[in-house]
Amino acid sequence: MTEQSIGKRKLASQQVADTIARRIELGEFRDGDRLASESDLAREFGVARGTMRSALEILKGQNLVTTKPGVGSFVSYHGHAMESVQGWTRATAQAGSPTTTELIETERIAAPDELRRAYGMQGDVHRIVRRRMSGAAPVSLEISYLPCNEILDLIMERGLLGGSISTTMKAAGMTPCGGVQDATVACVPAQYRSYLDVDEREMFLEVRRISYGEDGEPVEYVLSYLNPRHFSLHVEFGDRPERG
Repeated sequence: MTEQSIGKRKLASQQVADTIARRIELGEFRDGDRLASESDLAREFGVARGTMRSALEILKGQNLVTTKPGVGSFVSYHGHAMESVQGWTRATAQAGSPTTTELIETERIAAPDELRRAYGMQGDVHRIVRRRMSGAAPVSLEISYLPCNEILDLIMERGLLGGSISTTMKAAGMTPCGGVQDATVACVPAQYRSYLDVDEREMFLEVRRISYGEDGEPVEYVLSYLNPRHFSLHVEFGDRPERG
């Protein structure tokens, strides 16, 4: 490839990036909106996929989009994605969609039979129940189970560090390296309905996530009930094939 062709490609990718940036600034794309796939965007702008990929990299560098491998590209708000390592509550506040978190209860209990059978969680766990609010409206309830270790036990004597489970886990040497997440639709169990202000007929998004550490042992299990008026599940895989 000649220097001239490289220069033209860089110019084209910058032009595409500038166009998308303007559309974001004008509100055509909003925080959390999913962009079309890389191949669809390339067709829309009449450029090669390599050029489109370069344009997305430029936008990432400007903190205007974030790319999630395997699930497409999403607009971020001033560079703050909802799953930011800074924590969900802080990220939503910085992203212009503020929420607050209420700690409902914490307790040390024996690992539930379900977790023992499914994930081999032995011994005791710290059970942490938290509710997220948007203004006065509850939007989710999360029940987390953290396997006990000496450091975590010492920390939990005083409570979560900064009110954050992720910060507490990091301090206890429980860094997640991967895991599995499953989602379904279910009624909220009776014991949690009052926290979410729902009745037995209302359906919520039920999400179960297990996270593992480097040694392959579970470090966190989370059961979440998410209000579908505020949450949805979206997964995009591969590229849409060209029609003949």
